[in-house]
Amino acid sequence: MHLLALAASVLGIEVDELLEHFKRNAMAWSAVALFALIGLVFGLVALNAWFTLMWGPIVAPLVIAAGALVIALGLYAAITITDSIAKKHAAQRRNAAEKTALVTTAALTALPLVLKSDLMRKVGIPIGGALAAAYLLAKPGSSHGHSNGHDPD
Repeated sequence: MHLLALAASVLGIEVDELLEHFKRNAMAWSAVALFALIGLVFGLVALNAWFTLMWGPIVAPLVIAAGALVIALGLYAAITITDSIAKKHAAQRRNAAEKTALVTTAALTALPLVLKSDLMRKVGIPIGGALAAAYLLAKPGSSHGHSNGHDPD
């Protein structure tokens, strides 16, 4: 269910709306699932009969069982890899947020001490203001930046 909610959020679908839709159509989805299961069972029975003609009554079910186990292991590996990647991305986002919070806290803690300095008042604040103005004027996409002579519209 968690995977369904994740997929729905990626696609921009509200989970509550999706669940309500499934509840309204529960009978139809149950019929679809029932007939899909019947089709799968008869497909496996036919596959067993064909393999029995080819390899015998002992080998045929073993081949089908081995195929099912290989598919199950493949799905398990895919789920494990996907979960590992998601956990890694979550840890990276959390680590980046913690670093940003740490740097911000350190800067806010040091700011009053730095501002009390005479050197900072006389030199640092004007230089900082000039650097901030230069950054804002040189920022790409800024309407204050240098024009290349072409009208953007």
